Amino acid sequence: MIRAATAFLLSVLLYSPGIAQSERDDPSLISLVASERAFARTSVKIGARSSFMMYFADDAVVFRPHPVKYKEAMKNVPLPKNPTEATLEWEPLWADISRSGDLGYTTGPSVWTDHSPAKRPTYYGFYFSFWKKQPTGEWKVVFDVGTELPGPYDGATTLQSPVTIKPNESGKKMNAEDQRSSLMDAERGFLELARKDGVQKALGEILDKETRLYRQKVQPIVGIDSIQAYFSNKPYPSTWDPLEASVAEAGDLGYSYGSYTVRNGDKPGDDEKGYYLHAWRRDASNRWKLVAEVTSPLPPDAAKAKQ
Repeated sequence: MIRAATAFLLSVLLYSPGIAQSERDDPSLISLVASERAFARTSVKIGARSSFMMYFADDAVVFRPHPVKYKEAMKNVPLPKNPTEATLEWEPLWADISRSGDLGYTTGPSVWTDHSPAKRPTYYGFYFSFWKKQPTGEWKVVFDVGTELPGPYDGATTLQSPVTIKPNESGKKMNAEDQRSSLMDAERGFLELARKDGVQKALGEILDKETRLYRQKVQPIVGIDSIQAYFSNKPYPSTWDPLEASVAEAGDLGYSYGSYTVRNGDKPGDDEKGYYLHAWRRDASNRWKLVAEVTSPLPPDAAKAKQ
């Protein structure tokens, strides 16, 4: 599910606020990470649910398990009697932002801990959130998703970000709708290439060298070689249908989400169905590259109801 889903199920992990700052000296990126960390501190102080209401945009989307606007989905759900009886903590370890400074994402490990007498099992996860700068200048989460980890996160704990890429800006400028359409075209082109030439070749064409893959009960997988190796013996979605996309003003960073199906056998009942989030960034040649993929499988009953 997601960090937001953790508000529904509650999930996620703790790291000290003293983690090294990103090497990119970008004021917008620094302010984005600062907002994420302030969000995490607020969650511990007043509870996850209330902090989500503070830091999520009114139209922020989560999977519950189908795509919904978080605030609409939660407006009639009673607040817990003790908001801090369980704590949801997280820390951004990878972040990026558009050249225009209006759209960015953060991702990192998280942990949900129950402090009540029930002592429910600790839940470890990894979140992925897109943030958008509001007209007021503050950052708000516009998309939140995540996966469950098999145990505590065991990777690097230093905040990092991709190397800044200066794309070739020759040619005509595209308006916002054209940028969105170009991203949706990239989604459909990826699917067409996978069907025509196979998943391994399609992944080689579309992935970035630092692409991050998120799957349930698996530590994040990073890099083309590692991702291709992972799918050498595991099925990749056989089909996916993009539902919506959003692109930064500079046209260099964006995200899309939609539904997917993974064929796990000859019977339709064996298929895995769910929703995905794709993060995209243009490379130096202005080609869209997939820099992150997160899948959120539907529970069996929800998948059957959707058929």
